[in-house]
Amino acid sequence: MVIADGWDEVEIGRSRGGLPLKLYRPAGAGTVDGLLIAGIHGEEPETLLLARRLLERIDGTETSWAILPCANPDGVLHGVRQNAAGVDLNRNFPSASWQPDHSFTYPPGTQVRKREHRTNRSSPGDTAGSEPETQVLIALIEALEPPLILDLHSPLELIAPTPAADPLAVERLAAAADLPVQPDIGSPTPGALRDWCTDQQVGAITYEVEHAALPQLVARHLPGLTALLTN
Repeated sequence: MVIADGWDEVEIGRSRGGLPLKLYRPAGAGTVDGLLIAGIHGEEPETLLLARRLLERIDGTETSWAILPCANPDGVLHGVRQNAAGVDLNRNFPSASWQPDHSFTYPPGTQVRKREHRTNRSSPGDTAGSEPETQVLIALIEALEPPLILDLHSPLELIAPTPAADPLAVERLAAAADLPVQPDIGSPTPGALRDWCTDQQVGAITYEVEHAALPQLVARHLPGLTALLTN
């Protein structure tokens, strides 16, 4: 990946399958204004593409945000939601909502995501926080102490903030991409990153894009994301 100038690439850990987890942060930066995370679900490549475009187009001297463009390289490599152990990382966080039961999700390649199509089952992990990717993310958040976390997903086309999320950032993101704000996305997400952030009183925004070609995604979402990272 060719990125703009002014970024430091740091390997912050390894996936269950032994692949590197790489963080990009402005060179020489101390504190950060936010952390953008993409690719927790490997079946949502749109999020990685947007994160890559941000790294390609924003110089590290123009932002105080850190970017983790691929939080689940195992899943991305195999085109599935889960990591190499079959765990849905967004059901593995040690939140009060975590449950040991498998959760329903969509089979790989499902284009029309309606509730009746949720026929696959995903493991939440043997225990809450069992997966190395989850542990790396928690350690990263605790080390950086970002005022805001932006967690990219697809394909629900909505913005779901935690109670501590900056309302102005939520408003501007929603307006820029014409997305509805829905704190409740309509289905349970036990052990999700957003639930853990809520427990920790961390401001976080789940930002759901649509299934679309990269030019459409860039046209709709990149202006608002760029403005957030460079404001």
